[in-house]
Amino acid sequence: MNKWPGFKKVVKTTRLLPLMMSMIREVTVDNTPPAMSVEVTTDKSSYLPGEEVTVLVLLRDFAPNDQGYSYFNFIVQYDSQVFDNAEYTQHSVYTDASYTPGDEVSNIFQFNFQNPVDGSIYLGMNTTMRGIDIQVEAASKLSCIPAVDQTLVTFKLRVREQTLASSSTIGLANEFTRIRTSEAGNSYYLYSPDVTEITPAPVEITRSPSVSVFSSLESTNRLA
Repeated sequence: MNKWPGFKKVVKTTRLLPLMMSMIREVTVDNTPPAMSVEVTTDKSSYLPGEEVTVLVLLRDFAPNDQGYSYFNFIVQYDSQVFDNAEYTQHSVYTDASYTPGDEVSNIFQFNFQNPVDGSIYLGMNTTMRGIDIQVEAASKLSCIPAVDQTLVTFKLRVREQTLASSSTIGLANEFTRIRTSEAGNSYYLYSPDVTEITPAPVEITRSPSVSVFSSLESTNRLA
């Protein structure tokens, strides 16, 4: 990709934890344009308790003449009081049948798409939010994840059976984002300021309409 002027977050190739990198704070202003946009969305806008939810992570709005990337790491957060994924995971790791890499990164000979991992994302805080860690890496320096509009991954959640009518958001925990450019022999990491998060729409949880027993008896009496 182009070497953007004023780029402040240059870090030589390394594999630091996203949580550690989220603690880095930039003192000076970086006016470089975002590398891309990320949107987390679902297959429907509303669900009943117990329904399965398909979550999609979409990438778009890449910079012009972007040469692609060798590594993506995104974390999708959700409220564990509303959604559950126990049936789709083993030891907190998504099973092969419960997630699908997008077409651009599905070739196992070109890309190493790690099974998404579920875990806590705010250590030391009393919260029900959890994060699904998504990582994909090019298998060699000759391969790159193309900078084109794409679905990076789809995976499953389920609305908990006892969830009351409410709304909840499944979105990107962008403070943990890190991506790596694919410039031959000279790769750089980019972090959350270089990625625009598209604000997700709230997911509505609705209840099935119920019929009052007294209303049913009243209707029966009228017919009699």
